[in-house]
Amino acid sequence: MDTSFWHNIWQRGEIGFHRAAAHPALVQHWSALSRPGAPVLVPLCGKTPDLHWLHQQGHPVTGVELSAIAVEAFFQEWGLAPHKDKTHDGLDSFSGENITLLQGDFFQLAPQQGFPLFYDRAALVALDHPLRQRYLAHLAHCLAPGAEGILITFEFDAASMDGPPFPVFEKELHDQPFFAVRCLARNEVTDSHGGLVARGAEKVVEAVYHLVKE
Repeated sequence: MDTSFWHNIWQRGEIGFHRAAAHPALVQHWSALSRPGAPVLVPLCGKTPDLHWLHQQGHPVTGVELSAIAVEAFFQEWGLAPHKDKTHDGLDSFSGENITLLQGDFFQLAPQQGFPLFYDRAALVALDHPLRQRYLAHLAHCLAPGAEGILITFEFDAASMDGPPFPVFEKELHDQPFFAVRCLARNEVTDSHGGLVARGAEKVVEAVYHLVKE
């Protein structure tokens, strides 16, 4: 993962991927999971309000984010003064109100206990094809046996624009060995993603999946 690219994105404030409210697909489909109150892992979380929405559903939430700017902004925007510590794997830990953000490289994450739930809205699609298989393998390594989660992806003509985000199609998901995959929804969202259209994407489809660790 090109860490300097993402550090520069946050330094320049080019965060068109950020949403000001919880993602509608998360709100609609989270109930497909069967573990109320279980801890949730959110890789490459940025400063998303999805973390607070998950917390409001009764989950202890752990996000992993490369950018210190994003971590600081998350707690500032929610009026929280986090407790700072360091984890055994060397990531900086910031905790407040049962939400923990681990600042550092997701690929360094080595939890002492696997997470039973996860949520991925903007992590997999942020990675190019060579990294996606590595990401899924590491995500699976960080999860408990039988863990499940919600994954949200984009589908569009890869030749129409340079990522990130990158398109991820269902066949690619079925071809990986780490998770069983079930599509929950697929909707065209071109009209609500003007930034992608401006960069060349002509038709944007959002897909929502339920994944279970094999």
